[in-house]
Amino acid sequence: MSCNETVSPTVYMIDDDPNDVVIIRRLCESVGLHVESFESPQDFLMKARSVESGCIVADLMMPEMTGLQLHAELKNSQAEIPIIVVTGHADARTCRTALRNGVFDFVEKSFNPHDLLVVIQSAIEENTRKTSERLLREEVTQQFENLSRREGEVMKLLVTGLTLKSIAGELGISVQTASKHRLRLFEKLDIQNEVELVKLMMRIDPGLPLKGYSAA
Repeated sequence: MSCNETVSPTVYMIDDDPNDVVIIRRLCESVGLHVESFESPQDFLMKARSVESGCIVADLMMPEMTGLQLHAELKNSQAEIPIIVVTGHADARTCRTALRNGVFDFVEKSFNPHDLLVVIQSAIEENTRKTSERLLREEVTQQFENLSRREGEVMKLLVTGLTLKSIAGELGISVQTASKHRLRLFEKLDIQNEVELVKLMMRIDPGLPLKGYSAA
């Protein structure tokens, strides 16, 4: 399976200081990154629903809404795009708290251009990875929803390591019928065996308490 949806990453620059915007824009464009700039977090939030890929670089201290308040707003709306906060004012305690709350990174105003690019590219890579994982989970979930009720029951028992004979006894059906359900669910999920089934289920929830098969 593959997720064919691809979106070019964008660096969303949010800063009320035009000089800072120009510096970071030129820095990003020097390595081929697309940049969109906004004078305020409020302007960005008006577009936030259509933001899909990339990262945010936001100033910490802005009128009406700080970079950390913007992060909190995005977090409340379950936006997945990572945010880098550029600051010349934050203390160590503020930085530690924000990082624990999910801010991707803090960068000092007197940043080294190469260091900032490394952080931006790392944030974009993380966003790309998480987006791919989310799309894959959605695709796999849709496949599972196409299973019949009985196929779903057989699937749940298969991943615990039960044999077809045991599954047949558990569900009160014949071994031949259990085998047919197994074959149909494998066809619908485009897999060959129970090990692949375990791997597929763990893509939706890696914490599933599966037994009987190795997903390695």
